[in-house]
Amino acid sequence: MKGSDPILIILVLLILLVIVQTVYILHYKSQVRNIGNQLSFIMEHHSFKFITTQLKPREISSLVRECNALLDRQRAVDQRFSRKNEEMNATITSLSHDIRTPLTALGGYLQLAQRSQDQQDKDQYISQARSRIEQIIKLVDELFLYTKLQNPEYVFELESFDIVGLLKRNLFTFIDDFSRSGSEPELKLPELAVSVMGDISAAERIFANIISNYLKHGEGPFTVACEEKEDTVCIRFTNQLKEGSRVNVEQIFTRFYKEDPSRTVHSSGLGLSIVKALMGKMDGHTEAACTEHTFSISVNFKKTVKEHAHGR
Repeated sequence: MKGSDPILIILVLLILLVIVQTVYILHYKSQVRNIGNQLSFIMEHHSFKFITTQLKPREISSLVRECNALLDRQRAVDQRFSRKNEEMNATITSLSHDIRTPLTALGGYLQLAQRSQDQQDKDQYISQARSRIEQIIKLVDELFLYTKLQNPEYVFELESFDIVGLLKRNLFTFIDDFSRSGSEPELKLPELAVSVMGDISAAERIFANIISNYLKHGEGPFTVACEEKEDTVCIRFTNQLKEGSRVNVEQIFTRFYKEDPSRTVHSSGLGLSIVKALMGKMDGHTEAACTEHTFSISVNFKKTVKEHAHGR
């Protein structure tokens, strides 16, 4: 009997070990099942909870960590999707209003022209209707251009050109608008040509949008200055703010941003967004600054390589 005691002890220990191992495995399986249940609950109820576990073995901890990382990434994706969805709804609302307003006015003027017996009144109504058609065409054109600029594959063939000469020509095309506004632009531009790299049509559109933005929303002196830096050329447009105006420089280049919520000024809200997108396509950058009484927009073009090398 004494010789069998060690065997009995070993057998008892083995039985205890099997029992402990079985309990551990059952608890292990229970925790894995619990992790699955937590995942199901989180996905079903869109909960922001993370998975927890009582067991801390390396495999379980690694599984929980990876699951929580996946949940975190999924929530970030969901939040981005939610923001995009909100932006899309706001875009649809904005476009609906911007298109419906001139269309409604267009229909009204056409009806008045049709009913009017006086030729002078009829011509005036038709002129107003034509103006509304032009507004719609401009809105659609800006929307098409903005959408096209969001495509990474849409690129410009950059070339060297005189930015100061182009700017002066663009300002001249608005001479009648400046006369009606009662103010002339104050130019602080060099006499000699300043060469930059870019796309001429894009630069013309940038200047036209910035000048149009001033004519719609600014007042007082309109200053246009050129500053040459080591690698870039900065064109800065500065004007006074209308009394009571509030400009959010953090949002000014956001699509459909409008400083006047009442929309008393016909505008798509895309003009400055297009400016920023066009500058980005030309490897330039755009900045906005605002003080209590003034607002300025700066567009920074890259100098041509030859001019940069000569300057050094």
